[in-house]
Amino acid sequence: MRMSRERIHYLADAILKDLNTLDGLRMKSVDDVRMELVRSLSDEAKLEDTIDAEVRRILGSYSRPVPEGSREWDVAYQKTRGEVLRRRFRQ
Repeated sequence: MRMSRERIHYLADAILKDLNTLDGLRMKSVDDVRMELVRSLSDEAKLEDTIDAEVRRILGSYSRPVPEGSREWDVAYQKTRGEVLRRRFRQ
Protein backbone atom coordinates (compact mmCIF):
# COMPACT_ATOMS: atom_id res chain seq x y z
CA MET A 1 0.00 0.00 0.00
CA ARG A 2 1.46 3.28 -1.10
CA MET A 3 1.74 5.87 1.65
CA SER A 4 1.10 9.45 0.65
CA ARG A 5 3.69 12.12 1.21
CA GLU A 6 1.41 13.67 3.82
CA ARG A 7 1.12 10.37 5.69
CA ILE A 8 4.89 9.91 5.71
CA HIS A 9 5.41 13.41 7.11
CA TYR A 10 2.67 12.88 9.69
CA LEU A 11 4.33 9.65 10.87
CA ALA A 12 7.77 11.30 10.97
CA ASP A 13 6.36 14.12 13.09
CA ALA A 14 4.63 11.66 15.43
CA ILE A 15 7.85 9.66 15.88
CA LEU A 16 9.82 12.84 16.46
CA LYS A 17 7.29 13.99 19.05
CA ASP A 18 7.64 10.66 20.89
CA LEU A 19 11.43 10.87 20.72
CA ASN A 20 11.33 14.34 22.29
CA THR A 21 9.55 12.91 25.35
CA LEU A 22 12.38 10.46 26.15
CA ASP A 23 14.53 11.41 29.10
CA GLY A 24 18.22 11.53 28.40
CA LEU A 25 17.87 11.83 24.64
CA ARG A 26 19.39 14.92 23.09
CA MET A 27 19.28 15.66 19.39
CA LYS A 28 21.77 18.02 17.81
CA SER A 29 19.47 18.84 14.93
CA VAL A 30 15.76 18.06 15.02
CA ASP A 31 15.52 18.91 11.30
CA ASP A 32 18.19 16.33 10.41
CA VAL A 33 16.42 13.67 12.46
CA ARG A 34 13.09 14.52 10.81
CA MET A 35 14.68 14.32 7.33
CA GLU A 36 16.17 10.93 8.16
CA LEU A 37 12.81 9.68 9.45
CA VAL A 38 11.09 10.83 6.24
CA ARG A 39 13.78 9.14 4.14
CA SER A 40 13.52 5.89 6.09
CA LEU A 41 9.72 5.82 5.94
CA SER A 42 9.80 6.58 2.19
CA ASP A 43 12.31 3.78 1.58
CA GLU A 44 10.15 1.36 3.58
CA ALA A 45 7.06 2.35 1.60
CA LYS A 46 8.90 1.78 -1.69
CA LEU A 47 10.06 -1.63 -0.48
CA GLU A 48 6.49 -2.58 0.44
CA ASP A 49 5.35 -1.48 -3.02
CA THR A 50 7.92 -3.66 -4.77
CA ILE A 51 7.01 -6.65 -2.60
CA ASP A 52 3.30 -6.12 -3.32
CA ALA A 53 3.99 -5.86 -7.06
CA GLU A 54 6.03 -9.06 -7.03
CA VAL A 55 3.34 -10.96 -5.10
CA ARG A 56 0.64 -9.75 -7.49
CA ARG A 57 2.79 -10.73 -10.49
CA ILE A 58 3.26 -14.24 -9.07
CA LEU A 59 -0.44 -14.64 -8.29
CA GLY A 60 -1.31 -13.33 -11.75
CA SER A 61 0.87 -15.99 -13.37
CA TYR A 62 -1.20 -18.89 -11.98
CA SER A 63 -2.97 -20.93 -14.64
CA ARG A 64 -6.24 -20.62 -12.69
CA PRO A 65 -6.74 -17.00 -11.70
CA VAL A 66 -7.78 -16.36 -8.11
CA PRO A 67 -10.43 -13.62 -7.74
CA GLU A 68 -8.90 -10.70 -5.87
CA GLY A 69 -10.66 -9.97 -2.60
CA SER A 70 -11.78 -13.54 -2.05
CA ARG A 71 -10.71 -15.58 0.97
CA GLU A 72 -8.61 -17.74 -1.37
CA TRP A 73 -6.85 -14.58 -2.65
CA ASP A 74 -6.11 -13.42 0.88
CA VAL A 75 -4.62 -16.77 1.86
CA ALA A 76 -2.58 -17.05 -1.36
CA TYR A 77 -1.42 -13.42 -1.04
CA GLN A 78 -0.20 -13.86 2.55
CA LYS A 79 1.51 -17.16 1.76
CA THR A 80 3.22 -15.77 -1.34
CA ARG A 81 4.19 -12.56 0.48
CA GLY A 82 5.85 -14.64 3.20
CA GLU A 83 7.78 -16.59 0.58
CA VAL A 84 8.92 -13.39 -1.15
CA LEU A 85 10.04 -11.90 2.16
CA ARG A 86 11.96 -15.05 3.10
CA ARG A 87 13.62 -15.13 -0.31
CA ARG A 88 14.56 -11.44 -0.22
CA PHE A 89 15.76 -11.32 3.38
CA ARG A 90 16.80 -14.93 4.00
CA GLN A 91 14.71 -15.17 7.20
